Amino acid sequence: MHVQLWQMLLIIAYGFFINYDKNGTMIGTSQPVTAGLIVGLIMGDLKTGLYIGATLQLMTLGISSFGGASVPDYQTAALVGSYIAISTKQDASIGITLAIPVAMLMVQLDVLKWSINIFFQNKAEKFAEAENYKGIERMHYCGVLCTMCTSGIPVLLTVIFGPKLVGGIINYIPDWLSSGLSIAGGLLPAVGIGLLLRYLPVKSYFGYLIVGFVAAVYLDVPILGVALIGFAIALIIYKNKSVEAVSPVVAGGMDEDE
Repeated sequence: MHVQLWQMLLIIAYGFFINYDKNGTMIGTSQPVTAGLIVGLIMGDLKTGLYIGATLQLMTLGISSFGGASVPDYQTAALVGSYIAISTKQDASIGITLAIPVAMLMVQLDVLKWSINIFFQNKAEKFAEAENYKGIERMHYCGVLCTMCTSGIPVLLTVIFGPKLVGGIINYIPDWLSSGLSIAGGLLPAVGIGLLLRYLPVKSYFGYLIVGFVAAVYLDVPILGVALIGFAIALIIYKNKSVEAVSPVVAGGMDEDE
């Protein structure tokens, strides 16, 4: 696929913005599925972008950065994986497989980012003691720029060198290795589901898990239909528990009146 200049510029701009949104505005563009959607729209292959983004989104469920700990950056990985898969006309599973090392690499870059931002923070504290508010403002902008570069520079390098480099490597990859990567990419959604189930109270709600399994496997209900069934069950449970929580209060109030 021949990538147009405007597409490259939009991908690069989004690469710098995605980490800023994650740590700043938080309007939702920093989610893996959204990253895949946006890249798919820009590159003209919405299906591949959504497939890669949604698969990597599964891997983020139940994972969060507590106490400043660095976690795999699946947002940037979804952006890079979608761009490479679409621009080199590869299967989505190849893009997923390539995205995993990117997510792991971003952990190291995230640590580097926080280390650099500590310097800006210390400088800002000194400016605050000296009542130099312009200096505090400059340090704030430096920290924001460093945060944006954490994802922006890898995406920039991917856009410039990635497709040609990866495309050249793929041409020399034997069929057995390419097939293995495709199989690995197909297994990754199951890994994401497994990670999610690891942190959920599965034993307490195992019956509902069986309902979803039967609907998906034996009744061939689409994933959206299974999700709507799950939403309906969750809504019923929520309503019942809300009624149970209100009933003792009402009963207690009636006893006092009597």
